[in-house]
Amino acid sequence: MMNWSQNSRSSLVRNSLTAGLLSFLAISPLLSHSAFAAVSPLSATLRSDLTTRRNNSFEALLSHWGKQHGAKASLPLLELTRDTRLADADRYLALMGAARLGGQALAPQLVPTLKDRSWMLRSGALRALSALQNPSTRNAVLPLLKDPSLVVRTEAVEAVRILRPESARDALLQTLENPANYHRGLAQWVPQRALQALVALQAKDAAPRLLPLLNRIGDPALQAKTVEALESLTGKKLGKTGNLKVRVEAWKRELSSAPSPVTASAKHPLPKLR
Repeated sequence: MMNWSQNSRSSLVRNSLTAGLLSFLAISPLLSHSAFAAVSPLSATLRSDLTTRRNNSFEALLSHWGKQHGAKASLPLLELTRDTRLADADRYLALMGAARLGGQALAPQLVPTLKDRSWMLRSGALRALSALQNPSTRNAVLPLLKDPSLVVRTEAVEAVRILRPESARDALLQTLENPANYHRGLAQWVPQRALQALVALQAKDAAPRLLPLLNRIGDPALQAKTVEALESLTGKKLGKTGNLKVRVEAWKRELSSAPSPVTASAKHPLPKLR
C-alpha cells in the first residue's frame, strides 16, 4: 500500500476540488436557464398567476405584471413559454407578456418559438414579432408561409407585410401558388391576405404573375380581390365598372400581352425592401 504524506493528501484534495470546479464551470453554460428560473420566486409567482387566473383577460394580467414586476418579468415569462407542461393557452399568455414587457430587444429570443409544436404558439410568436418590429428578426418569418397550419400561414402573411423581409415579393407569389391555400377550388384566407401584402409592398412588377388567379372562374371572390390588387398596383382600371366578368377578361388581355416577369425583372432589378 502506498503511504501518503500529509502534504500529499492535502495537495490531492485541493487538486480534486479544483478539477471539480473547473468541470462545473465548463458545463454550466450548457445548463438550462429554466432549471434556475423554475425555482425562482418570481417564476413561481408568474406560473401561479397563469394557472390560477379566473378569466382569459390578457390586458388585466399584463397590467398586474407590469405594476408588480415590470421588465424583469420578461425572461421568466419567456421560460414559461417554453414549458410544455403548461397548457398552450397559458404558454401563449406568457409569450405575449414576455414580448410586451421585454420590448424590441427581446425579439430575437422569440424566434425559436416559431418552431414550437403548437400552432397557437407559432402564431403568437409571429404576432409578437410583427408588433416588436425588430429588423434582425424579419427574415425568420418567411418559412412560416409554408406552415402546416392555415391559421399560422395567415398570420405569417401579415408578418411579411409588416416586417418586409428580403425576398418578400417572391415568397408572397409562391404563397399564391401553394395548393395548400385552396380548398375545393376556393381560396382560404391566405391568398387574399397575400394580395393585400403585395399591394402594401407596392410590388408593381408582380402584376403579370397574378394572371392565374383570374383564371379561377370557380372563385369569383378571389377574382374580385385580384382585380382590386391589380388596379392598386398599376393605377389602371380596365373593363366596365361593376361588371366583374368584363373586368376580369380585360385584365387577362392586359396581362397576357405584358412582358414576362423574368424578362422584366432582368431589365429592371428589384430594389431590396427595407
